[in-house]
Amino acid sequence: MSAGESNPRTPPSRDLLGPQFVRRLVFFVLAGAALYLGAALWSGRAEILQALGLLGVPAMLAAAGVASISFFMRFARWHAALSWMGSRVPVAANLTIYLSGLALTASPGKVGETIRSVLLAPRGVPVSRSLAAFLADRLSDVLGVCLLGAFAGWLGHSRFNYAGWALVVLLVACFLIRCLALHPPVLERCATLIGLIGRRPGRLLSEAILQWARLWSFRNAALFAFLAACAYGVQALVFAWICDGVGIALPLSRAVEIYVNATLLGAASMVPGGLGAMEASLVIQLVDHGTSHSTAVAAAIAVRLVTLWFAILMGLGCLARVTSEMMLTGKD
Repeated sequence: MSAGESNPRTPPSRDLLGPQFVRRLVFFVLAGAALYLGAALWSGRAEILQALGLLGVPAMLAAAGVASISFFMRFARWHAALSWMGSRVPVAANLTIYLSGLALTASPGKVGETIRSVLLAPRGVPVSRSLAAFLADRLSDVLGVCLLGAFAGWLGHSRFNYAGWALVVLLVACFLIRCLALHPPVLERCATLIGLIGRRPGRLLSEAILQWARLWSFRNAALFAFLAACAYGVQALVFAWICDGVGIALPLSRAVEIYVNATLLGAASMVPGGLGAMEASLVIQLVDHGTSHSTAVAAAIAVRLVTLWFAILMGLGCLARVTSEMMLTGKD
């Protein structure tokens, strides 16, 4: 290796992942969680106590454990995407890095989860490739939620299946974008336009889009969307179980529809983690079904505690482990 060449195993992100960065990152996430939980306790403490009284702490922990299955389903998709693009990361290390991204899942569009690109770079994974995996991850999440909602609407004989129509529109749109991205003149023009905000970001993003387009075959898109539908289906089942536990009588198909609608609304709001938007949607739909407001709030808060906030807690633990290992490696 010549002196002008860099070692691909040298951590390019060592400076970014110093003690100050880690402390600030953990503080930021904990501060956000504390603000949300504080607001929830202040505004809905009675409902939280009601939910805990009806479900019990052991049941809430069990619900969190079942909901966590969805993260491992989504990881299988992530690991496959990286492998098919040519980056073979050991499963255990990749799982820890993937779960680390959940620490920043409460960000607009979940863009905070791109922290995985920083954590994967020392393992020789190009940033453009991990960003392509992130694009596939987010897009297939939306498609999977729509697929789940369309299936639930079909089972419930909904008069107008919004999720089904959204699924069709998104499929057409993403494959149209894929065709354009695979057309060199179009991609070059887009890269030039993106390059106006900086040459390096423009090249990086255009390369990520190109790698995503190559990955996004019909077979891969169908598999990724199916895995996402299964993952969010697990969370929807947890929501249905919580509703039953607090005394809300809902047909399973209707419970899944409510959860899907709230998830899509939370994502469309671009509010970090859908905070407030998803909870409000769950409450409104449950009240419209005939549930009392206090019980609806209790169910909404309970399902968010065992999904979103349990995920953030898990992600924080994994992030601390990964960054500690990287800093120890940097000292060797």
